Amino acid sequence: GTPPAASCAMAREGDCEWVVERCKACLTSSNRHGAKAWILTARSLFPDNFAVQYEAFSLHLCCEELKEAAKALADLCSKFPREPQLRSYISGLVAEVVRSRGVQDLAGTAERNKEDELKKALFDLLPGETQKSILQRAADESSDTLQRCRILLVTLGLFPDTATTIGLDLYDVLGQQPTGEYPVVADNPYRELLVNEVIPLLSGSREICIEHPITRTSGQSVVLKTSHLCQWLESSASYYTAVTAQGLLHNRAHRSAGRRGWEQLHQLLMLTAEKCGWREILLAKQIGPHLPAKIRWLGLEKISGYNSHLQTFEAPRNVAIACFYIAVFLFFEMAWEYCSEMLYPTGGGERSASLTATKPSWVLIEERFAKSQTDEKSAKRRKVDEHQAFLNIHTGSRGLDQRLVECFLAAIDCWDFLQSNSTYRGEFSRLCQQWGAFEWAWLSSFRADMAVYKGDHSLAVQILQHEWQRFKEEHKSKPESLRFILQMVNCSSLLGDVKSSCQFASDVIGLIPDPGTKKQASPSPSQSPTPNPNAARQLRLLSCTMDEVLPYCIRVIIRALKDVAFSDPKNERALGQLVVLLQYSWPREEAMFASVITTIQKRRKFNFPEFFKYIITVDILEEMLFLANCESLQLTLLPQGNSGKSRTVTRGVNRGHKEELVAAMERQLARWEEPIEPLLRDFFKQETLSLPKT
Repeated sequence: GTPPAASCAMAREGDCEWVVERCKACLTSSNRHGAKAWILTARSLFPDNFAVQYEAFSLHLCCEELKEAAKALADLCSKFPREPQLRSYISGLVAEVVRSRGVQDLAGTAERNKEDELKKALFDLLPGETQKSILQRAADESSDTLQRCRILLVTLGLFPDTATTIGLDLYDVLGQQPTGEYPVVADNPYRELLVNEVIPLLSGSREICIEHPITRTSGQSVVLKTSHLCQWLESSASYYTAVTAQGLLHNRAHRSAGRRGWEQLHQLLMLTAEKCGWREILLAKQIGPHLPAKIRWLGLEKISGYNSHLQTFEAPRNVAIACFYIAVFLFFEMAWEYCSEMLYPTGGGERSASLTATKPSWVLIEERFAKSQTDEKSAKRRKVDEHQAFLNIHTGSRGLDQRLVECFLAAIDCWDFLQSNSTYRGEFSRLCQQWGAFEWAWLSSFRADMAVYKGDHSLAVQILQHEWQRFKEEHKSKPESLRFILQMVNCSSLLGDVKSSCQFASDVIGLIPDPGTKKQASPSPSQSPTPNPNAARQLRLLSCTMDEVLPYCIRVIIRALKDVAFSDPKNERALGQLVVLLQYSWPREEAMFASVITTIQKRRKFNFPEFFKYIITVDILEEMLFLANCESLQLTLLPQGNSGKSRTVTRGVNRGHKEELVAAMERQLARWEEPIEPLLRDFFKQETLSLPKT
């Protein structure tokens, strides 16, 4: 038969189940007082029975008696830590705690219900040791690395004294996770936890002190140095810079998130300064993230004692280290602010006028103006810094203002600061190499603009050629590549590479969307910038709109054609092509056209059979008709006939051809209302420009 002891145990087990069932029956009939009476009796009779004790806990929770429930749960965790039912509940409890603490939800993003709220409140009422035990056990039992890290992060937040153990361990685990699975940094949850949660907690922890021994979880004693905190700063800067750049490219409507990243980086810098004893940084009032760019740069100059003219400074080692990171962070922030507005403007503007898919972007170019004799004499009397530049910013519906210029100049100042000595130069190069910064398209755009600003057009061309090759390999859209080609037009022209600049200009015109039946209009004032007499060089921001890009490219080509047309008597084709392009901004080009007429009269001939295909401006037609009546002047304007020979008109000769010329002129006059843009686009598609061979 059954042993007496076993029979007694079975009897007790049966009694436990019976009491529990009676308790549940009372609850079913809404008799809470009866349920409490039964469970109180059961707990006294069966203190070591899990089912009874768990039912007591459930009853307190059902009645929302959270203090009693918390006490019961603490007892359960102490006495029955391995019971499956308890472990299942604890798992859900930990998941809710993790979610409620601002860490990404382990079980998804479902809305919180009343039961979730009770779990959160229940956990808060547990004794600290029970909380820590629950979280550490859940972390140890988790097979998912990311889930385990989230649980440990909550533990670190609740128990700051674990910074030297759990905190540093968590930093190591997150920092060692492979990044290949997440090519987009913003999508890497390990980096997100490390930078947004762990590093700020460690940097602000009172448990972590510089140059003091720390005992790790393994029992190993380590001494944290300034270099360790600098490594934390660099990891955070790498993440925030990449995330803001990716947000710029993929989520342009949420740039405020990127700016919050710079603010968080500044806060981390202040925590590091406090821990490392960088008193000068803590006292500085001019480097805050909400101050204007110029003020922040001046603040850095003041702290470091930097001489911008000599590009030298002398500062104590701690101050030099701090100033390096301030300069790095300020450089990337200002360069990002500048490029975000240049590449993807947030202002208004006519979408239909844009050459890009959204609002028009901007391109920094240098304008060359013909110098008068007075200007040349003035230039000889005074020595002007060759890198002095005047930025002509067009304000208006797109909202560009002086703030953009200040960001640009502050970024350049920071760049020069970081190149001012070999230590800074080497460290900055190391960071850029580690982060892959020189492969970021937006930073390459900034570096090209900086080279243009400094007058180093050869370097700008190198950067642009590299980026243009990448764009072609990555099959980027034509509008996105427009900025690179435009700057190639500008830099090639400034370097004297006439052939390349005109070829690039023709490519740009080929990218311009068909303007349809747009009526010819006078060019806007922005198409003919006014030189600033007080600046050695003229820089301006060109909007990537048809109304600004087309006239600029035509000006570049006119400048090249003019040199050939007026200097080479045999190249009459260049003279004719020049006349075609002068139509675009007519009547502003009347003076140059007058020079064309004078040249034809001196040479006493003009051969351009494509004349009636492209010339529709009334003033030009009338002037040419007048020339046709001049004695001894040979004009070849009519296209080739069936015989393959062009028709030359000379006074008193080929009278039939003269009449045909007059009739052609009359037909051409009827086209005066046609829009000029489609005609010029067709001209660039059909004709090969008569440019110098070199």
